[in-house]
Amino acid sequence: METSKGLKIFIVEDELIIAESLKLILKSLGYLCVGTTNSILMAESVIQGGEVDLIILDINLNGKNEGIELGKLCHKKKQSFLYITSYSDRDTVIAAKETKPGGYLNKPFTPQDIMIGIEMATINHSEEDSQLLERAVSHLNLSDREMEVLKCFNSRLLTIEIANELSISTNTVKYHLKNLYSKFDVVSRADFLEKLQTMTKEA
Repeated sequence: METSKGLKIFIVEDELIIAESLKLILKSLGYLCVGTTNSILMAESVIQGGEVDLIILDINLNGKNEGIELGKLCHKKKQSFLYITSYSDRDTVIAAKETKPGGYLNKPFTPQDIMIGIEMATINHSEEDSQLLERAVSHLNLSDREMEVLKCFNSRLLTIEIANELSISTNTVKYHLKNLYSKFDVVSRADFLEKLQTMTKEA
């Protein structure tokens, strides 16, 4: 199975050995581990920032189920995430399920487990985002190509990455982005992303 190489993944895990093992597995699978932490405050900052594609989240942090609270924040911020934990009791599973994670993996895990979990989590989140975005902008009557570019842009892809994804030139991407900026009445990338986030929340 071909993986979504280059995905930016952040690990929230309080056991150093497991965190380091995950980093090595991610690297071997072609993913980009952008950091690890056992700090709740640092994890909250990363979730709020919205700059990563996926968060691998341990449920039991520092002896408490604080991972569940972080999962709630991920869901609120529409941040793709999956749980990794040694807990599989009914109460924990039900609490985790309510936060709507992209996956729930039990320790110990294999590289294959991690790869499948990541791919399923990102696919599920991407499809949900795509549907929300389509509903949010349906009144603008965008062309098919504009919608494709918009979805890529909303996924935080850069101009060259959008061009590669859609097999079009960077100039074509810039042309469509210019039109989209005008239709959405925005002047910067940050403003555009913020407006899209607001619109999808209200959809």
